[in-house]
Amino acid sequence: MNRLILIASFIIGLGFMASAQVTKKSPEQRAAHHTKALQKKLNLSQEQAKQVNALFLTQATRMDSLKNSNPSDDKKGKQLAAKSIRLATKKQVFAVLNDEQKTKFAAWEKKHKMKHKEHQAPKDAVEG
Repeated sequence: MNRLILIASFIIGLGFMASAQVTKKSPEQRAAHHTKALQKKLNLSQEQAKQVNALFLTQATRMDSLKNSNPSDDKKGKQLAAKSIRLATKKQVFAVLNDEQKTKFAAWEKKHKMKHKEHQAPKDAVEG
């Protein structure tokens, strides 16, 4: 019995240690990740990739500063600010794309939103 408790404690401890090792990506890493994903999906040119990376870097930096601001700030206000940052970045990225890429981007985004809604539906049913 003691051996079973010891083994269970050891496994739980390993689980906590593994979850504690999760590291946050830097704004540069997040921007590079987003740029790489768009470059793969939309066949961005080198110049477009540089511009998009700069836009995503600005977004990531602004989001970090928003997250690290005063924790007593209005949660709803932070959410609205984050949404406006994402929307502004999306508009700027859209301006960099050519017509074919804009069509692909819009289709990809629509598909992504539908997937997100499908994922949210079970949670809404549980909460509602």
